[in-house]
This record gives sequence, structure tokens and C-alpha cells, in this order.
Amino acid sequence: MKKRLLIGVIITECQEDFQAEILKGIISQAYKTNCDTAILAPLHNFSLQTPHKQTGKEIFKLILSERFDGFLYDRNTFYDESVKSAVENLLIRSGKPVMLLDSEEHSVFESTAIDDCSAFEQITDHLINVHGLKKIYCLTGPKNAFVSEERLKGFKISMKKHGLYYDKSSCIYGDFWQDAAVELAKKIINGELSRPEAVVCGNDHSAIVLAETLIKGGIRVPEDIAVTGYDYSAEGQQNEPKITSYRRPNFQLGAEAFRRIYRMITGKICRKVHNESGDLCIGKSCGCRDIPHKEASRADRVMRKYENDILNRDMLFDIANTSDIKEFADRLDNYTYYIYKLKRLNICLTRKYTECRSGKYTDKLTFDIGDEMNVILSKTSVKRDYDGCVGFSSADILPVFGEERPYPSAYFITPLNFNGNFFGYSAVTFGKSPISFNGIYLYWINYINIALEQIRIKSILDSTVTNASRAILYDDVTGLLNRSGVKKAFAERLEDFRKRSDNADFIRIQLSGLNDAYYQGDDDKCGRITAAFARLIGSCVKSEEIYGLWSVYSFAVITPYPNRSEEIFKQLSEEVRRSRFSAEENCNINFTVGVDSQRLTPEPSPGTSLHKAAVHRVHSYTVSESAENPQYDKLCLLRGRLMKNPELPWNINDIASELYLSKSYLQKMYKLYFGKSIIEEMISFRLAKSKELLIHSDMTVTDIAKECGYSSYNYFVRQFKAAEQVSPTEYRDLHVPHEVTVDQS
Repeated sequence: MKKRLLIGVIITECQEDFQAEILKGIISQAYKTNCDTAILAPLHNFSLQTPHKQTGKEIFKLILSERFDGFLYDRNTFYDESVKSAVENLLIRSGKPVMLLDSEEHSVFESTAIDDCSAFEQITDHLINVHGLKKIYCLTGPKNAFVSEERLKGFKISMKKHGLYYDKSSCIYGDFWQDAAVELAKKIINGELSRPEAVVCGNDHSAIVLAETLIKGGIRVPEDIAVTGYDYSAEGQQNEPKITSYRRPNFQLGAEAFRRIYRMITGKICRKVHNESGDLCIGKSCGCRDIPHKEASRADRVMRKYENDILNRDMLFDIANTSDIKEFADRLDNYTYYIYKLKRLNICLTRKYTECRSGKYTDKLTFDIGDEMNVILSKTSVKRDYDGCVGFSSADILPVFGEERPYPSAYFITPLNFNGNFFGYSAVTFGKSPISFNGIYLYWINYINIALEQIRIKSILDSTVTNASRAILYDDVTGLLNRSGVKKAFAERLEDFRKRSDNADFIRIQLSGLNDAYYQGDDDKCGRITAAFARLIGSCVKSEEIYGLWSVYSFAVITPYPNRSEEIFKQLSEEVRRSRFSAEENCNINFTVGVDSQRLTPEPSPGTSLHKAAVHRVHSYTVSESAENPQYDKLCLLRGRLMKNPELPWNINDIASELYLSKSYLQKMYKLYFGKSIIEEMISFRLAKSKELLIHSDMTVTDIAKECGYSSYNYFVRQFKAAEQVSPTEYRDLHVPHEVTVDQS
């Protein structure tokens, strides 16, 4: 059979409506032309610099595969210039034709674009002709970005056409996100900018945030200021007021770009797939009458149910609580139903990962084109293809692309990684449906990443423990027995348990609160909370009972006494609730307690029972403040920002304004929840940072004072001495070892 063309698509955030429509056009045209597509699809746009996200860009090394015949590249979805540069260098190295999407002219690549200018002109015309508005602002995207300038150009054409005045203050460059919209709204609210009659926004998200911020500031939308969006997103249609927007012909963009890259590769013109054109979509935000929302589709209803399930059930605990790759694949098989309209799934891990048991925890798992891969899970929507690992080279991308098939395929290839370690990739196809994955897939992949990291660590630790004398039985953070220690202690004290009872209760305490957004990315804080929680558990258990850290954010208690789960939960709840008044020992977070009772057979399995206990939760503690006061989460986020950046010139008035709280209420609630005022916390965080710099850097005390946010050296020294009873210089002398010179005479 003649080789089928394989077109690579380089794009991020495929779950967004905008990108999903482009991909629908690409895939539809590819199927029409009998071509395969492989979408290299990381789950984020690299706007934030973190080790985890930077490792995800390793997936783009697949660009160098000889399987590819050409590429479609949407560089607008990448928000980091260094990542763009790395991707483009790989595309150039590949030597294959490249077609840019929605981009200005490029020195190397061809480009396909949609006429945003005419669409923006049409939106502005609507505000002028239908509503009679004259003073209109335009909030577009980043300056010099092709799509931003095209949309701004359409606004200017409409204003000139109607003889209306505009100037630089009317043309605002933004970020296609929320920060620019919030800033513009605040300038309008406080009078820094004169109030317009309408604002034309570069996308629906900016329009939603702008409208929300204006309304909070006492300005009505659309009565006082009309607001319009662009891209016609589901988010905009569900907003109140519903956003007047423009359904951009993204499908047409994707299909046309594919036809052009096909012609570049083959010299032939392919048959067109039926195109979808753009149009103005009226909502209430511009002042038109409200149009009732369409009834939610079956897909929307299914997605809402799946999202609730994946967030509230135990997928993460289930797949992470496995001892090897085979068990992991077996359990993951039970959760593939979360992938809506799945046709086929492959989980492919590098050989470096599957053999990491023989390595060290500090070893870095890298990725290069040509690395050997293993398919540990391959299945359709209804059944597994095979058990065990099937090997192939990453230069082939997927085994399916080397097989003879009567039909083309489109696979989304997403990296699997955790921080600095690259594990492999997931490949999913939706068969004949030219759709993309949805937001639930992000949760699903991230759960897999966490589970694979846990399996890696456990494998390395288990291989290290060759005998009892060398076993690592205690956790470094909490000081408790770790998983191996709990198993060993249970085996040694099994006979003592049998003397007291024929049964044992296996209790699992899980710190579900540490999955909340304001704790993510702060490993130090999570460690402190876990250690504080461990000390509270120690005060609740009896000397005859075994307890320890079973997994990350999960504790185990094994007891021969019945009904202890309820007793431990009640006592632990009181201690945890009381801890919120201690700044150092505060571990007032959500947690759950599960229990499984097991008869003490000759060889009982604590691992099996503790896994069942994780699933069978009988008690749940919820932070009452978070439920009673909606400001609690905001204050937690604020405290995290203070801790990370204590050197910034924090101002109580500015903070109160940002959180839409009064100054007195902000200070009162902050001290109630965290035991200290904002000023006291800021001083504490600044001094903690200064101590780190005194011990671990060669900076002068003056420079350290500036680095920690002090404008006055003397004031810094006074505060430091009041807290530590020694000056900064004396503190450094006490904690930094000095070299000792030995007299050789």
C-alpha cells in the first residue's frame, strides 16, 4: 500500500474552543485527503516558567522524526519566546515544509491567515449603526502580534468610515487574557481614562473579565458601557450578560492551511472539505435584547458529570497506590471512560522510565528522538489490545503510523512528565470524529503524571532496600515510619495484634486539602503542613497502634481495636481546627478518613487493606471557614504571594482594593485565620528570607536588606535584632562555619 502522508500539527491548549475549531478543520481536511495527522499537544501555553512545564517541551523533539512529511504550526498559542525559538529551530532542522497559522510573513515558513480585520470592522459597525455609539475603545492583544494588529486595524477602519474620533488612549494593547482587561476597567472606574460608551475586546475572555470588573466597580453593562468580544466561546455564551461576539471561521483556517501544506508537499490540489463561515453573534452585552441560551447538549451534560466525578472520586489515589507499571496500567484501564468519544488510547513510556528501578532518585529522565519506547496500555473504548509492554522507537512516533490501514488516523500526542523528568507520552484518537480533547483530559493526564512519579520513587526505594539493616524505614519530612516501615512494623507485631483481636482495622487518612490551587507549586508549605499533621496524628493514636506516612499526603494507622476510626477522626478534627490559631503549626485543611477491617490471616496484606480504606471513606473534614466565608480562599492566595515575594512594596490599601474588601475587614479576617496581621506576616517572611541569604550567600548585609524589601539599612538591623536578639552580622557568624587555619610550625 502506498505510504500515507503524515502531517504534524504544533499547537497548545487544544481543549480551548478557539484551537479546537482550527483542529476540527485540519483533521476534517486530512481525512478528506486520506492523510494522517499527529498533533503534538502539550497541555499549557508555557506562559509560566516552571521546571514541570519546561520539561513538557521535550515532546517537540518528535519533530525530527523522518515519519513526518510537513508541519502546521500555530505559533500564536505559545506564550514563551524561548520555547517558540526552540520549536522553530527544530522545524528548520527537520527540513520539511512548514505552514504557519494566523501569522505575519516569516523569513522561512509560509503562512495562512484569516481576515480578522473585516470581522472587527463588522463588530464596530454594529455598535455604531445599531446602537448609535460614538466614543468607543478597542482592547486588542499583544503589540506587534499579527492577530492583534489585524483586529485593531478593523476597529480603526470602522471609526474612520463613520467619521468618529479615536486616539492612542482609545487603542489599548492587552494580553488576550484577564490582566489587561482588569487594568483597563480600573482606569475607567477611577477616572484615569474618560468613560467610553463601548469597548470592543479582542476575545471573549477579555470581554467577560472587563464586564465583570466594571460591574463590580458600579458601572452597568451594557447600560453604561457596552462590551463585545470575539471568537464566540462557550464561556462567553454562558456569561451574564451574554457576550456579543463574532464566530471566527477557525474551521476554514485549519482546512485552508492543510490544503496549502498538502500542495507544497505533493504539488497537487486536494478536494475541499465543506467550510464553515464566520458571522456576528448577538448577545446582551452590546445592548441588544437577550437571546435565550441554547439547551445544553448531551456532550455538555456528560462533561459536567465527568468533571464532577474526576474531581470528587479517587482516581488519583487508586492509580498512584500501585507497586509496578503493570498494576498501574490495569487500574488506569478502569478510568479511560473519562475520555469522551475515545476511539483508541496508547500510553507510551520511555525505556529509561521503565528501567529507572535500578537508578537513583536524583537521576534525571531525559528524552531524545530515537529513544526506545514501551506501550504499557493500548486499548479501544471497550477493550484492551494486549497486556505487557510492546517496544518501538520514538522516531516512529507511534507503531500505528507504520502499519497498513484502509483509513487515516489523527492522534493527539501529549507529554507525560513530572518536574524535570520526562516519562513518555499519551496518544489518543477519536476515530472519525474530527474533535479535540476537552478540559477533563488535563486532569486525567496530570493524575497520570503524579502517579508515575510516585511509582518511580517507590520503585527506586524498594530496590534500595536489600535487607533490614539498609532499609530506609522513616520519612524525612514527618519523621514517621514510611510505607516500608509500616509494613515491617506490622509484620513484627502481628502476634501482639492477634493476642488482642482476631481482626484489625486499617485506617487511611488523606490530606485532600493539599490538592487545592493555593497550595500547588509550594512544596515547602506542603511539607510543613504534612509534618504538622503528622504530629497531631501522633497525639491521637495509642502506643499499641502502628502509624506512619503511607504515601504523599496520606497516613496509615493499623489498630487491633474496633471503632477507632471514629475516635481518631473526632480527636484529630478538634486538634486540626485548633491549629489554625498557630502560624507555625497551622494544618487546618480538608482531610478524609477511610477504614477497612480485615481478619488476621496467616499472611494479611496491609497494602490491599489500606488501598480499600482509601476508596471506602467514612469521615470527611471540611474547613468551615472556606464554606462560611468566600474570602477565605482569596486570603490563602494572598498569604502565598506574601510568602513568595516578601520584598515587594506591599500596601494594605492596594491589597484591599484588589480583593474588593474594606481595609479594616481585610486586616480583621487575615488575623483571625492566620494568627498574625498582614504586616507581622510580611516582616516574618522578610526576616526568614534575610536569614537564608545571610547563611547561603556572600551578599553584604546592606544588599540583603535591599533584597528583602528594606529601604533603610538601620531599620532592617533593628527589626532583625528585635526578632533574633542578635544583629545580622552576628547571626551570620553564628551559623556560617569559618575555616580554621592550622599552624604547621
